[in-house]
Amino acid sequence: MRAVLLDFDGTLVDSGPSICAGLSAALRSLSLPVPPEAELRACIGLPLKHVWSRLGVPAEQHQAAGDGYRAWSRSADAVPAKPFAGIPELLRLLRRRGVLLVLASAKDTDSARRAVAAQGWEQLFHAVHGAEPGDGPDKRDLVRRALGSLPAGCSVAAMVGDMPVDADAAAANAIPFIGCLWGYGRRSDLAALPHLAMASDVRGLTRVLSEQRAPRRGVLLRFLVWHLIGFAVAVGGFEAWHQWRHGTHAPLVAWFIPDQPAGRR
Repeated sequence: MRAVLLDFDGTLVDSGPSICAGLSAALRSLSLPVPPEAELRACIGLPLKHVWSRLGVPAEQHQAAGDGYRAWSRSADAVPAKPFAGIPELLRLLRRRGVLLVLASAKDTDSARRAVAAQGWEQLFHAVHGAEPGDGPDKRDLVRRALGSLPAGCSVAAMVGDMPVDADAAAANAIPFIGCLWGYGRRSDLAALPHLAMASDVRGLTRVLSEQRAPRRGVLLRFLVWHLIGFAVAVGGFEAWHQWRHGTHAPLVAWFIPDQPAGRR
């Protein structure tokens, strides 16, 4: 059994404009300056409570900023973010292949579950995990919880995401990372971190995930073939020696080719 961990914003859905608008609304509600959109986009994928420090919000206003963002998002969530082209089909394909899908989103867990439900994807995901109180300023704890929800013996194909924070969390938990270049992270930033592959589109991601299964089957098949060949060569050599030395089949070969009675030779 295999599993794939997936980020949400910027990986499955194009929610960047909505997130930036929500962050801007929260800052304006506190009469704080709104930074350029590039700075807002750099916060996508981080747990919300750690975004405010990055945006220069005083510590005593973090709670108010979070409340303002959540109030804004409740109305904005009435219109779900649009999935990237090919994503719904990929999710259904992976499930048909028996792959367990696990969401690892920097949204808080309740928001992540609502976002999945709004897309109609509840039945596709084995588990949905989001940020929880006590998590660090990254996604390492979140990914660790997601891995802990997998059944015993389940292998992890990869963590799929679009931001450096996803690659960092994958590396910290010793699992492969696949970067999605259609998201909000910069290719150079993703490439600087450990990664299995970079996918420029959903078709490329499908190919990478499919290729991960084939090499394992190929390695096993080659292992079996070479060992069977080696066994056959060893048996053949021993049979030749036994015929030369004793004039009869070797004991193992005799099971399949019994010696003929002397009168019939």
